[in-house]
Amino acid sequence: MEAIKKIKEEVKGKTIELSSLDKDRTALFVVDMVNGFVYSGALSSLRVAEKVKNIAEINKKMKGYKKVFFLDTHNEDSKELLSFPVHCIKGSKEAELIPELKTEDSEGKETFYIEKNSTNGFHAEGFKKWIKKYEDEVDNYIITGCVTDICILQFALTLKSYFNENNIGKRVIVPVNTVETYDAGTHDGDLINLFALYNMHVSGIEIVDKIK
Repeated sequence: MEAIKKIKEEVKGKTIELSSLDKDRTALFVVDMVNGFVYSGALSSLRVAEKVKNIAEINKKMKGYKKVFFLDTHNEDSKELLSFPVHCIKGSKEAELIPELKTEDSEGKETFYIEKNSTNGFHAEGFKKWIKKYEDEVDNYIITGCVTDICILQFALTLKSYFNENNIGKRVIVPVNTVETYDAGTHDGDLINLFALYNMHVSGIEIVDKIK
């Protein structure tokens, strides 16, 4: 319990002013805020639903910025479905972006909607094209969405390690008030969320309470 207390103290208490980041060199990533993880289906989560307001708010603040919305989307023969319950089948309501993010705040010539067939959006073909196009133009990568210990963690760590491998100085930022995981059996949401944030923190990813 003492170790958990120390971890909590280490990852909390930091904030960033959005105005401190160059708008032209900052991008927002919204991971898997689709109906199937929020409102309906086997993997929907009330915990994630509680973060919708905060994610919608940062999306609004960042109107006109570069944006990527990852949409978990699977065919019925997807290999990922051997590990997880059937979810977010292509063409279904579950695979659609939640209504709160289908707004004019999400629109723009540099907004991209990228379908992904695995837990790690970095490997999606659409993101490979995006990073090739924008790598030299974006310095600040703000990651929001769900779930903290799987899709957020994998994308953030892979992105950061990619930059490290190539000796590229980029900021990968995760606002705690815009990410969440789920509760299920021994998967205690509070504990797992904390461990995921700490994992990212010690890997050089900036964990902040929020972006003002």
